[in-house]
Amino acid sequence: MGASKPLWARPACDPGLPESLRMLVLEPQRLSRRQRWRLERELASHPDRVVYPHLLDQDGRRLLARAQNAIDTILTADVRAAGLLEADEPALRRHEWDIACAARNLTEVRALPTADGQLGEMTAAVADAQRRALGLAEQSAADRARALERYAEQVATADVAHNDWHEALKLAGLNDRYLDLVARTAADELAVVELGELTGQAAATVQVLKESLQQASAAAEALVLPPAEAG
Repeated sequence: MGASKPLWARPACDPGLPESLRMLVLEPQRLSRRQRWRLERELASHPDRVVYPHLLDQDGRRLLARAQNAIDTILTADVRAAGLLEADEPALRRHEWDIACAARNLTEVRALPTADGQLGEMTAAVADAQRRALGLAEQSAADRARALERYAEQVATADVAHNDWHEALKLAGLNDRYLDLVARTAADELAVVELGELTGQAAATVQVLKESLQQASAAAEALVLPPAEAG
């Protein structure tokens, strides 16, 4: 999971919501206009069973997005598709919903009015307790999201190992071709020896020819014709 990957929250549904209503929220493009119209009326009777990102504050959207990103990583993992990892989607969707509800509650509480100006002793004590309660709730929700992220990181690591193993097997299937190359090196070594011998023979021939040329040159120099006599 890359740290720089942008996070975008999606609507989160109560896992107990009927599948048709979940589809309306998450995949409306799969429904006809008539189906959407009918389901929208039904969904209106379940206002608290869907958390929409635009109703969350920035921290709430990020918290939900972190959880959803981790769940996506787990559910789309190659090791899961290969049957090497058991990931219970209903359980993960329950975690997503719980975190979405926490994000909604935190958003609502953070929007509540706070004490302004000089605080009396009793008011300050109440405000301090409320801040600590909010901090504990924020940390608890963040810890749950982080636990999902750690799970996703391990799944991603398993994916890397699985893909490495798969690629190694694919490459191993080409080993015969590489062994053929190695086998040909023996023939190349013999050819190098043979060519070396031929090169030596050629060098000897060159030497013989050079010596013959030198002898012919010496004979030509020795052949000096006497000057012609005056008639």
